[in-house]
Amino acid sequence: MGLVLILLGCFLLYAKSRHFPKQFTSIGERMKKKPELTRWVAYLMFLLSASIFAYQLGIGTGLTAFFISVLLGLCLTIVLLPLNKKYVYVLGALSVIVIVMENIL
Repeated sequence: MGLVLILLGCFLLYAKSRHFPKQFTSIGERMKKKPELTRWVAYLMFLLSASIFAYQLGIGTGLTAFFISVLLGLCLTIVLLPLNKKYVYVLGALSVIVIVMENIL
């Protein structure tokens, strides 16, 4: 759950930037109307995710896993979103499926 919150937070922060892809104009316009609210919601998601990781893994290991997950989320966001729209959905769905399967096993 923590990784999904990180991915959503990274998406929200990227949505308010000027480099956000043109195929997601409706989302980008909504996020750019209220940039402060978008930023606070994303940071709240990061804080909640860090607390989830710290609760599950302990403070030191949880914060290390959180920072590694933030880097993964930012890399995935920057690499996947500029691709064609259908590839984003397919790769995003596959990423979520892999994350869920990993947590179940």
